[in-house]
Amino acid sequence: MSRLVVGADPRALLWFVGPTALGLAIDLVLRARALAGYALQGKAIYGSSLLVSAGFWMLPLWTAARLHSVRSARVRRGALAALAALWILPFATFCYGGQILYHRVFASYMGRDTLRLGIALRGTVHEWFDAWGGPWLMAAMLAAGALVTWGALRIARTASPRVRGHVPVLAVVVFVGAFVCFWTDNVDSRFLQAATPDACFVHGCVHAFRMAVTGQWHRRQGVSLRTPAPLPDGLTSSRAHPPNVLVVLTESVRADAMCSDPPPGCRDPYLDESVPDRISLGRATSQTPNTFSASVLLWTGVVPTADFAAAHSAPVLWELARAAGYRTAYVSSQNPEYEDFGTFTRRAGIDNLVTALDLGGMAQEQVGAPDERAVEAMRAFVRSVPDGTPYFAVLHLSNTHAPYRIDPDLVPYSPQSADPLGDVNAFHNRYRDGVRLQERTLAPLLREVRTSSGWANTAVLFVSDHGEQFREHGGLYHNHSLFEEEVRVPGWIAAGAQALSGAQRAAVATYASRRTYMQDVHETIVDLFGLEEARMSLPFATLVTGRSLLRPWSGEPTMLLATSTAVWEPDDARYGVMRGELALFGGPDGAWRCFDVAHDPSERAPHPASACGDLASIATSAFSAQK
Repeated sequence: MSRLVVGADPRALLWFVGPTALGLAIDLVLRARALAGYALQGKAIYGSSLLVSAGFWMLPLWTAARLHSVRSARVRRGALAALAALWILPFATFCYGGQILYHRVFASYMGRDTLRLGIALRGTVHEWFDAWGGPWLMAAMLAAGALVTWGALRIARTASPRVRGHVPVLAVVVFVGAFVCFWTDNVDSRFLQAATPDACFVHGCVHAFRMAVTGQWHRRQGVSLRTPAPLPDGLTSSRAHPPNVLVVLTESVRADAMCSDPPPGCRDPYLDESVPDRISLGRATSQTPNTFSASVLLWTGVVPTADFAAAHSAPVLWELARAAGYRTAYVSSQNPEYEDFGTFTRRAGIDNLVTALDLGGMAQEQVGAPDERAVEAMRAFVRSVPDGTPYFAVLHLSNTHAPYRIDPDLVPYSPQSADPLGDVNAFHNRYRDGVRLQERTLAPLLREVRTSSGWANTAVLFVSDHGEQFREHGGLYHNHSLFEEEVRVPGWIAAGAQALSGAQRAAVATYASRRTYMQDVHETIVDLFGLEEARMSLPFATLVTGRSLLRPWSGEPTMLLATSTAVWEPDDARYGVMRGELALFGGPDGAWRCFDVAHDPSERAPHPASACGDLASIATSAFSAQK
């Protein structure tokens, strides 16, 4: 029985884990610190990927070893050449040499969505090769694949005397099991990338195949390398002295968790000391309750219904800033490996790019690196910019994402608990304590910017990507609905005397009790750059429908909202349209519900779609392809 399961000599199978050992060695060189920082669950997931990798390679290498016993030299050489050319060499090239080069550029591996989205976005695969370093590095990748293939065939030849009889059942079972894991997405190549480089790449291949054979290839949702559309010639700022612009984008902070209004209207121990003259951006509303989508809306200004190609080609704020003469930075404590998020900013005109992988200390994939490290990196950037050179910088914070990082010495809200299934009020208090920690962490940067010699011509904008639900509508966290707790966010601006004129400050004040949106924040930044008058000459201008909040309020716009966008594919898509305090929401069932948020702030009393007037027809037209 044992011969049937493991073959005549069980020790022979140990030879065939060589490629898995190589993958582990590559990881220990490239990601040792990240692997060591994984929580226990992450380490266990990574351990399971070693078994998946071993299962993937065992049967092909056993077959190669068995072919050495074929008597006909011609048949033996032909079969081995075919196996090497059609299976071992392609996978060896991309699983090892290719992954090393991809990691060199993007600080992550090719994973579940990388290949499919790269093919979907025309030219992206070619762009990858260019980004990797051109033909010489590609030749090196192929050489590495050939070397690994040679090593695999040597292993097979060495093991061949031990391989006799029928194929072991174990080799077949683990190969099929590995394929099932790839097919069912039971390999982590999207979030923490807790998998070996070969497992990550094969997962991407199998997922692309699955999308093709199941008729889902047309789905274009996820993050890939951008192919930026060219900006018009002669794009320059209309401002004689463009102001420094610092944007702080935080994570999962809902409007009632932070004071957007200045004192005495709202009291906050850290913001009141560092930015007492902040101006609220009105009833700031995220148009999508997830980080990827909200970030893309802020950076590009496109509508939530923009397609995959537009979302990956529209100009981002850093590119516009560079055209206007700015030095640019993106400092993020967010995990760039999470669903390959970091690839979006790789070709974005960023002079100084720092992510959680550079900062270190990332113990949990969604919490990211410690925010204080990102704040210190941003302080270093601001100090490095010469006087007279304007800078545009985005500080992207992360620690207020569940499970919420707190300081045990700073817990003003109690009792607090990290248990999401326990007392929801205690869990909510932990979140609020996390927000307070982030405010304390941010305060030194705000104080330094305000006391710097360039403050007079500097503007600071703060906004959150989305809110967070604590059972208000039955759920936890975010990305599941468009209700107020998930989309109403804090938003404020503070600026020196030259950065905003008196008329512009008065204009921002006209939005105090009005809805403002993520697309509006984008356009406000464009206006600060001095490029507002050129907006219609920019690529994809018809999709960029926000208003500059530096211009007086002139009526309620009709704005689209969605949990599902070109860069995020949720399990339970929701869509919406807002105008003022009227909100129309709908789901996959096609039914629309109208809410009057002014009279029903908890959104407990839905009305028929007709109560929202023409919003129903607008929603049907805007989202007919998605629903």
